[in-house]
Amino acid sequence: MSTIGIYGGSHDPCILGYTNGTYPNGTLGRGKWDPFGTYLPTSAEKQACQNANDPWSKSMYYGWWTTYFIIVGIVILSAVNGIKRLRNLNRILGMPSVIYFPAKLSAIFRMASYPQLPSWQGAIPSFGSFFLLFGFLLFSILVCFSRRPYYRPPNYGSSPLGLRSEFIATAMVPWLYATATKKNFLEIFTGVSFGQIMSFHKWAPWICLIMSLVHTCSMIIQAEQNHPLWYIFQNSAYYWNGFIPLVALAWLCIMSLKPIRARFYETFYVLHISTAIVFLVSMYIHLNNLLNTWRYLHAAVVLWGAAVAWRFFAYVHDHACFRSIPRASIEALPSNAIRICVPMPRNRTWGPGSHVYIRFLGLRSWQSHPFSISSLPARPTMRNGDEINEGVEKHQMVLVVRRCTGITACLGHLTSQSLEPVIRACLVDGPYGGLMDSVQACDTVLLLAGGSGMASIIPIAQALSRLLKTQKMSCCKTCLIHWSIRDSRAIEWFKDQLNEIDEITIYITGTDKSKKASEQYINSKLIQKQGRPNLSVLVKNTAEKYSGRLGVVVSGPLCMNLNARKAENFTATRK
Repeated sequence: MSTIGIYGGSHDPCILGYTNGTYPNGTLGRGKWDPFGTYLPTSAEKQACQNANDPWSKSMYYGWWTTYFIIVGIVILSAVNGIKRLRNLNRILGMPSVIYFPAKLSAIFRMASYPQLPSWQGAIPSFGSFFLLFGFLLFSILVCFSRRPYYRPPNYGSSPLGLRSEFIATAMVPWLYATATKKNFLEIFTGVSFGQIMSFHKWAPWICLIMSLVHTCSMIIQAEQNHPLWYIFQNSAYYWNGFIPLVALAWLCIMSLKPIRARFYETFYVLHISTAIVFLVSMYIHLNNLLNTWRYLHAAVVLWGAAVAWRFFAYVHDHACFRSIPRASIEALPSNAIRICVPMPRNRTWGPGSHVYIRFLGLRSWQSHPFSISSLPARPTMRNGDEINEGVEKHQMVLVVRRCTGITACLGHLTSQSLEPVIRACLVDGPYGGLMDSVQACDTVLLLAGGSGMASIIPIAQALSRLLKTQKMSCCKTCLIHWSIRDSRAIEWFKDQLNEIDEITIYITGTDKSKKASEQYINSKLIQKQGRPNLSVLVKNTAEKYSGRLGVVVSGPLCMNLNARKAENFTATRK
């Protein structure tokens, strides 16, 4: 026995939208018709249709789900980081770990996350970051497209598909700005390196852009069912002011691609910040706080503003309210390199593997350039068992870089015009990074450097060498160092520091007509070889020869990093 629907003979509350105002039993709806002949339902008719089909008033749930998804991911990463740091600390202190995690399982996770595709100059993130980004993209697509309907009848409200994608994209905005800053709470809690956070910052906006395009296209399709597009754009500001943040977001995504960013590096930062501000302001205008959407933008402003304020006050504090501005000594080195020595106050320290951003006053002052710190803080001397600050060592940051383009080319030009070191005032932002906790927890450490990449490796080697001699706060029993350079003149970059290291293997990849580096520069513990190192063999042989935990640290050209990742990945589960 069939039942007659309560909506004029139909069970569908949206029936008037499909029949243009006429019920199946022939009666008319209570609404009106617009000048284009399309039925305009009453508020009650529209509400009844929406209540049964993903109502507009409930659209904010999609933003909440997106936020919960991201927060759960951050909590998991933070928990894993806490476990790793606790296990490292237990190993360093020689205490049994309170949390057991199978080494084989840990190796499998590393094997799955370390590899990286060599395409696009290494712009594609490692598999670990890629899996997280892909997981979020899959979540976004499922949330958007797994539920019907995608569209409503004409004049019955916005497209549900457009609303879902809108709230997913909007809920992402705070996290895009949270990952944009150098002073970053995510790095502190999750232990994810600044480079990996930047990888998320570069690729997550593409997911936001995809959702924004889905939102734009579905809203335009829905609007075209209601009225001609020319009428829509003339009478609704939402449909034209939404293109401003869309274009700004597309610009940010495209210009952040590594080849384009590298080509326009000198102007990239200024344009990037300016466009990010335009995007945020235009989002405020477009969203108009419907369904409290401004809360996401407020969160973005707070997170971004707090990080900028944190960095600014650290800047002011580190330079004594700009009354104490260091003056860097810049000199040319052999093999097209530059050494920058920045004297630092004794209360300002850094760790091995750290980097800083230097802003040279009077020399492209609007730019700050990242440099790896290739020195350790000066060791205090002892007097009657107490530390005193006066020592033989200079407390200075030493930065060694190759002369390329941009600011390094300007510095190289300055040094070429003077036989004496050039003195320049500068502002130092940092230090950032560092990885000694992880390295100290390893029984064997393999350090691989290529060219000027040795700048970040040499302080780690020095620190481990000192710890090996004192046998304090370290599990490391063996430290192996391999450095690949074009000619032996590059050894002069770090000749004083290399004297402190017990043994190092240097590979000369170019045609070197000079004397052997071991005779010209440093002690007899240097092993010099001709040709490029076989990273796969190095990692494999080291893993087979030494027992316990093996740590591999790589700094050098992209191909070297990718090959080392591949070699470590191959070896990870074989011990």
